[in-house]
Amino acid sequence: MVFYDFTIDYDKTVTVCFPFDDDRSMKWNEQVSDLNEQFGYECGLDGGISAAVVSGTEGSIHVAASCRIERVSLKKCKDFILETIKSFWKAENVHIVDTKEIGAKDIESMIKRADNMNYISGHYPFVRDMGLDYFTNSQFHAKERCFEQKLTKASAVKQADMILGDNTLYEELNRIFAPENKKKFYGHPVHYKLTVGKTEAAMDIVKILVPALRKNGRLLGNRVIHIYDVEEGCYDETDMDNLFEAARGNTVVIELAGSNGIHGNYASSYEQVIEYFDGLVKKYGKDTLCIFIECTEHPGFSESLISKVQSAIDLIEIKEGCGDYERACKYFIALSKQTDFPATEKDAEKLLPRKTLYTATEVYGAYRKWYGNGLKSKVYTSYQNCAAVKIADKRKSNEPYEELQKMVGLTEIKKVVDQIIAMGKVTKLRSSMGMDTYKTSLHMIFTGNPGSAKTTVARRIAQILKKEGVLDTGNFVECGRSDLVAKYVGWTAKQVKRKFFEAKGGILFIDEAYALVDESQSFGDEAINTIVQEMENYREDVIVIFAGYPEKMQDFLGKNEGLRSRIAFHLNFPDYNAEELLRILHLQVKQKGYHLSEGVDDRCLSIFEEAVKGKEFGNGRFVRNLLEQAMMKQAERTMGEYGGEKVLREYLMELKADDFDVNVSQRVKEKRVSIGFGR
Repeated sequence: MVFYDFTIDYDKTVTVCFPFDDDRSMKWNEQVSDLNEQFGYECGLDGGISAAVVSGTEGSIHVAASCRIERVSLKKCKDFILETIKSFWKAENVHIVDTKEIGAKDIESMIKRADNMNYISGHYPFVRDMGLDYFTNSQFHAKERCFEQKLTKASAVKQADMILGDNTLYEELNRIFAPENKKKFYGHPVHYKLTVGKTEAAMDIVKILVPALRKNGRLLGNRVIHIYDVEEGCYDETDMDNLFEAARGNTVVIELAGSNGIHGNYASSYEQVIEYFDGLVKKYGKDTLCIFIECTEHPGFSESLISKVQSAIDLIEIKEGCGDYERACKYFIALSKQTDFPATEKDAEKLLPRKTLYTATEVYGAYRKWYGNGLKSKVYTSYQNCAAVKIADKRKSNEPYEELQKMVGLTEIKKVVDQIIAMGKVTKLRSSMGMDTYKTSLHMIFTGNPGSAKTTVARRIAQILKKEGVLDTGNFVECGRSDLVAKYVGWTAKQVKRKFFEAKGGILFIDEAYALVDESQSFGDEAINTIVQEMENYREDVIVIFAGYPEKMQDFLGKNEGLRSRIAFHLNFPDYNAEELLRILHLQVKQKGYHLSEGVDDRCLSIFEEAVKGKEFGNGRFVRNLLEQAMMKQAERTMGEYGGEKVLREYLMELKADDFDVNVSQRVKEKRVSIGFGR
């Protein structure tokens, strides 16, 4: 729908008797209130218009209206409003002197103001009925803007030049302004995906696309609603549906980075959000233009959503452009003209280092730096000589390949990862030379006892192969029997397929896979058969890693004859020996910011030598339990020795041999090592 502010003049109104004849303002309020009883939500044209008088004086009023312009014309909306005023007020010479398109936020404010003036009874029900109360939703944020300007092709190209437009933008402008196109709205033949470094660069493209489409009759309204900071729970909100409904005939810009919260794997965290947006696009895509923003610095759930919606709509990708030094400087100065202290060419030269090409994002980065400095030097001048506190970034490098190499043992696993990486690089080389390429099967089985690092290695592999370009997303989806086997007929296959979809472009890790094999009628066989089918369907998109105890995994492989042939690598994770457990302890101690005093190695080595004699002793998990209990004992010792007194930093970091005389180590001595070592 499109929102308007109509300024309406008239010559004469009917005389009405009121209880308070001496109160002229009350008379006016009552007249407007009575007229608004004739207006309201979906008041005419088969529900195609909602309207209310929101301000004015006798002889000139403002009417705020929402028109379902995709169903009824603007002319019919105007005629309905004029006829209602003329008929109810017995007014003469009723005519519209100005028509201004406004935003949903504007119409909400107008209705609220009208309520305060007693022109309308209750602003919130009116706004709620129109579905416009979505600006305060906690699961996403929305802001809007109306682009009144309608660009000609020449002016659109000029603006594209200014923002360092990419060829993909110029190509689309040629299509939009193609003379053979109809200059009337019938629906949207295409939607857009903008691939940029920063959101600002995308919005500069939107400022060109929307007015160009409007000029050519491809949009009914000038309003752009920008959705950002989308949370995982937005799919459970009616506000998003209301937003798309209100956007018919207009444009919705969807920023796909998600929120700034910690989501782990975006594909799985945002799975329901992706399904929800896909449904909205299918429902409203004919009448509402959708522009998706994928920021390369934080892609969020973009890849999964884009791949999903492409089954329902055609997408044109427009990429962020780049330009030479001269164009970058002009762009920088153009951005600065939005402020009260425009930049000079010297300012641009200082902040744009000399090089061959600049992206729009790089120019925006320089502009933001310049703007921040300008606030201190030209606006809030008392801060010119104020030194800012600089905090060193002490975060350690978290390169997944390096982290894998640091892990104790796992020689065969590390060798296989190197082979996969090498194969991926060779495939890229073959592709660059025009040679045939194909993806080999990389499905794996990990066998080993609890604590032998199967899950950790699988997660590292996903990260490594994403970084090396072997996997598209690096998604890591971990599941077990309860995630795959359903309680009812027909549900198991759907659950298995859903997990493969979540893992698209990454790894599906099925822990304790042998648990799918049983003699009961609990759909385990259906799960295995569907897994085999989906392994083939997602052959180039998902790596499946099955994990479990060595002897039990043989029963699992024998359950389906097609399963074993699809698995390329069978990797065994052997139990760690005492010396390897000690090396693991050193790694964990370093990661947690502690150090070991003299005598700890000997004490822990003797504990480990006893531990490895037990069956299923816990491997790396045993080390973690031992260390965590030692840290607790050190904390207790520290408080007992120092109480409320000042403690030296070095003392807080030191673990002594006696700190490792804890429950875990005592159980080892008693040859009962099961406690605390469960998976």
